Amino acid sequence: MSSSPCPLGLRTLVVDDDPVMLAIISALLEDAGFESFETAHDGSAALERLADHPFELMICDLNMPGMDGIRLMSRLASLAALPAVVLLSGEDPRVLDVSRQFAEAKGLTILGVLPKPVDHDALMAVLRLYRPAAPQPAASASPAVLTHDAIRKGIAGTALQLAYQPKVELARGAIVGAEALLRWQDPDLGRVAAPDVIRAAENADLIDALTLAVLRRAVGDRGSLLRAGVDINLAFNVSMHNLHNLSIIDQMSAVVAGAGDRAQSYTLEVTETHLMDKPAHVLEALIRSRLQGFKVAIDDYGTGAATMQFLMQLPSTELKIDRSFVGAAPLSEHGRVLFQSAIDLGRRLDLTVTAEGVETETEARLALELGCHLGQGYFYGRPMSLDELIRSASATN
Repeated sequence: MSSSPCPLGLRTLVVDDDPVMLAIISALLEDAGFESFETAHDGSAALERLADHPFELMICDLNMPGMDGIRLMSRLASLAALPAVVLLSGEDPRVLDVSRQFAEAKGLTILGVLPKPVDHDALMAVLRLYRPAAPQPAASASPAVLTHDAIRKGIAGTALQLAYQPKVELARGAIVGAEALLRWQDPDLGRVAAPDVIRAAENADLIDALTLAVLRRAVGDRGSLLRAGVDINLAFNVSMHNLHNLSIIDQMSAVVAGAGDRAQSYTLEVTETHLMDKPAHVLEALIRSRLQGFKVAIDDYGTGAATMQFLMQLPSTELKIDRSFVGAAPLSEHGRVLFQSAIDLGRRLDLTVTAEGVETETEARLALELGCHLGQGYFYGRPMSLDELIRSASATN
């Protein structure tokens, strides 16, 4: 567990219908040095407090008469300022874990799910996980107005840019790869979110041109990495539209070979949620990419509906486990079991297993302990420029 101190200055609301439990939790918070906390005896009273004054933290019982904790969280999600939440209950652990999943689906940040009676050390441990909410990026001014000409000119000009998020070998702490992330700075619209660019390119029948342009930029950047003495794998995302056009694999191979590089130094990332879209086409494209030498990663594993039998047929080299599994693992035994099962699947298929979206020291340590080979996420590094990647990779190798 992280050794960072508890955030004592948080405005905290404790919600429980049991006055004895309210007194116990209040005493625990006072002993820890918390000064700014209030209590509410049920969900309705809590909702009134939350509507009047923003709280940064809420410690909430699940099973309460009237408005219980589940109804409270459902209502809470509509508020402008959302507190981080610690859930308490004497219910079955599976009920607690499903409640956590429900709350996260509502957009709430769940620090932990604790059984009753509340243990001092366990409560303090989850409170140390609190992080201030990150400022939300401004929405794209006009996310759906990129025209065919704007995309074509952007590919040929300076609108297309790349940022790189490191992939770290957990056993050594060394950067062994990076994912190339699309950034788009339109001269008229300003910054446009990557999903909007991809969607517009697909609609304009320019997705192959966009993907090849990303690869060309990544190939050029890898040349800069090599000249700096850094030899790492670069991954890039491919759209299902790309994989329906089998000729693009030959074009990708030509881009890499034209720069005098090797295809095995690049990884095609394919999102699991799209694998079942025309699976025969997808399978053929991925087989051809492997024959050309590219590596293949199944991205966001755990979010899609691909069957295990189909996953076993794929010529993949890497399994990237979705952030939802990584974040749930430290919070409950059920979450840990799911994370472990995904890791075991990847290792039994002889794949490199990567934990995605690692944000805390606890998650990083658990990913290593349970058998992940690589980690990616804010804990290791946010998306960065090529120069920053060169410096970071040089420092860890």
